Amino acid sequence: MQIIQNDLISAITSDASHLSSTFAVTNILNDIPSLQYICDSTSCTIVMTVSSGMQAAFFSGLQADSGSVQLGSATADSEQFDINTTPYSSLSELALGSSQRISPEFFSFTVAPYTGPTISSPYSGGTISEYTQGPTSIELTGDLTLESDLVLTDSSDSIQRVSTGSALGAASITLRLETSTDRKDSPVSGNAIHQWDQSSGVAGRFEDSSGNAINLNDHANVMIGSICTIGGSDYQVNKIIGDGTGVADVELSGSASDATVTAIKHPIKLGIARAGSVLNVENPQLGTSKTFTDFSIRRQIEDGGYSQTQRNVSKSFTVSGLLADSNAQSFEGFYRSFRSKPVPVIVADGLDSARNENTLMTGFYFFRSAPSMAYAVFNGSHTQVEFELNEVI
Repeated sequence: MQIIQNDLISAITSDASHLSSTFAVTNILNDIPSLQYICDSTSCTIVMTVSSGMQAAFFSGLQADSGSVQLGSATADSEQFDINTTPYSSLSELALGSSQRISPEFFSFTVAPYTGPTISSPYSGGTISEYTQGPTSIELTGDLTLESDLVLTDSSDSIQRVSTGSALGAASITLRLETSTDRKDSPVSGNAIHQWDQSSGVAGRFEDSSGNAINLNDHANVMIGSICTIGGSDYQVNKIIGDGTGVADVELSGSASDATVTAIKHPIKLGIARAGSVLNVENPQLGTSKTFTDFSIRRQIEDGGYSQTQRNVSKSFTVSGLLADSNAQSFEGFYRSFRSKPVPVIVADGLDSARNENTLMTGFYFFRSAPSMAYAVFNGSHTQVEFELNEVI
């Protein structure tokens, strides 16, 4: 089990602006995953400055069609690692209220000798038009002979992704996020979106090809921040009232006249980012359980009917672990420091790749109550620890 036990991010910037000041990039440093950064563009690059001592990074509340993370320091840099952008489940399970559609992800890093691609010497085999390692590109326009291997990095060392990281020096983390997929023709239920019907100013609603209002609760792929191409211009959704079917229930970032909608893309969002040192303790014992809390609304009607509204689902783990004495003391010190504060955790690590522990076992968790600890052997060398982790969404 791994826990990021501090936050070493000292500054954060984005090359794109935000939907509004409510959704500023600094939101990703708070403890509220639902108060996100929402970008005002179809692509953005977020750069975080991290103090010395980082071993891992964690990202949660992501919304993007593609993303990558890259690290750089004074002595080493990394290739670009893909960020998981696969939705939790099929579209039919993503109706209104699912504020997190993509699993969180936990990255651990270490510095190791450079193992990336090189152009080996001697080389005189013709023109190489482009050769890229990470963000570094070189264009060679003629024949050449190398006296030594050509390595496209600032250092002979590289930062690599590993299962258990080691402390790095001061570094920067670069996230590159993009949204590109048109969602107007991908409703969870109901009809596709065809046109925008303006009421006045920035207000109006989306309609199908027959002029019927689109229920955005059912469609489920239009949300705050969605980027809509209407009449050849891009607008973002600033406000949705109810199910969006009223004549002025949707407000855009600008005034759009009646016109055909040619694309609706998901916004780029990020809820939480953390980078810091890691408390490593033993994996939970056999029998640790994973449960879910469904916050959906369920109403049984007096005539025997049933009404429901889908809401978020969060994970919980009931953990039992046998910790060596030094780890038990570190864990106790960590809990005394953080108590109710949520932290990024991989509940179990070192599993085979098919288990996807970096996404399925990780989350932004808090302790429901204080852990209980009991000596497991007479000499006190091992301690049995019991606690419950609940996901914050």
